[in-house]
Amino acid sequence: MIEWYDQYARDLPWRISPVFSKKGIKPDPYRVWISEIMLQQTSVKVATPFFLKFIEKWPNILSLHQTSETEVLALWSGLGYYRRARNLKACAEILLREYEGGFPIEEKKLLKLPGIGKYTSAAILTIAFGIPAIVVDGNVERIIARLFGLDGTISKLKPEIRTYMMNVSPSARPGDFAQAMMDLGATICKPLNPECMICPIRDSCKSYKDGTTNIIPRKTKKPIKTFRKGYIYLAVTKSNEIAMIVRPKSGLLGGMMCLPSSEWTEKKYPKNSPPFPGEWVALDQTIRHSFTHFDLELRMMVSSIFSVPNSYILKPFNFSLTEKVPSVMKKALVLGLKYFHF
Repeated sequence: MIEWYDQYARDLPWRISPVFSKKGIKPDPYRVWISEIMLQQTSVKVATPFFLKFIEKWPNILSLHQTSETEVLALWSGLGYYRRARNLKACAEILLREYEGGFPIEEKKLLKLPGIGKYTSAAILTIAFGIPAIVVDGNVERIIARLFGLDGTISKLKPEIRTYMMNVSPSARPGDFAQAMMDLGATICKPLNPECMICPIRDSCKSYKDGTTNIIPRKTKKPIKTFRKGYIYLAVTKSNEIAMIVRPKSGLLGGMMCLPSSEWTEKKYPKNSPPFPGEWVALDQTIRHSFTHFDLELRMMVSSIFSVPNSYILKPFNFSLTEKVPSVMKKALVLGLKYFHF
């Protein structure tokens, strides 16, 4: 695996080349940390442009600490799972206060930091500091299940997979081994149609020998998503500003700047209750968005207004605003811009 990684390692902006890692040079722990948080529930392809913008704006823990949570959330807009962004900000403050801007190199201390669980702590220790740790993500789970011919769903195999990883993980260049496993899973040992003929560990793979790579690991049934409906309200002033709110920190889209909306109820629309007086008109086109656990349909209500209550925030109504809000709100703003011919 290490030999294969030396030749085929992916060029990712948070990594250093194996040419340097072989010499004992370590990557920047800050970049490793940011990338691992972004890659939770997010693909490399989607996370990479966000990572580059993030590092350009906040290149170190001090600069991240000095910015506001609102700014971090705005840059994070479109990446989803916004609690990750809030955890980054909270974690930066703890690292500066308790660890002089560095990272602790003990698992139990890392696990106490916001947003860092077993996988992320192991990745930071082994990739950033070269400390052997068991790094097991979805790619690694799939590789180990196939390599040892483990029959069952990943959820049932997790303890067994972890034991196998403890046995095969080397003490030399553990960070490169962890990243090699990630790369193998992403490029060769893929969930569907793995490219076994170019796999560096094919000759050791029980599933390959048994012809079972397409059925191992066993698939789990995906839960059926619920369908929710609601209203979203776009109010535009004469000076082309719109009324927005900051959602509560707890809950979906927590802490994000959004258009006001009704509650989102299952299967049927709730009562249409605009947040303040206006000549509200319903648009014909609805907004559809898919979250992890449910699908959403929103009817947009629009109105021209003279003023809004003090509890609302006025923002210029233009396309630049669409880059600072969650994806579902971006869809709403784009629809509104078309309606008002901006």
